Amino acid sequence: MDIEDLHGEIIKTLGLYEALSDIVDSLSDSLEENKQNSSMVQYNLKREIRPLSSLTWAINDELIKIADATDELTIKCARAGVEK
Repeated sequence: MDIEDLHGEIIKTLGLYEALSDIVDSLSDSLEENKQNSSMVQYNLKREIRPLSSLTWAINDELIKIADATDELTIKCARAGVEK
């Protein structure tokens, strides 16, 4: 291998290094963008879940009231049956 061949190999290697460096930079940028998007999605989900959680608690409270009313009605019906 003479100097010309060695010079060509060095230039080719530098070109490959630059290409790989560009790819790494691009992947790094994509990763950062994905992290930001993931954080935004997580924030939006939390924001949407809060009202749903409150609604779930409200529904649960109403179901408890219905169960209590059903129990009272059952007791009243049982007492009415005993009195007859």
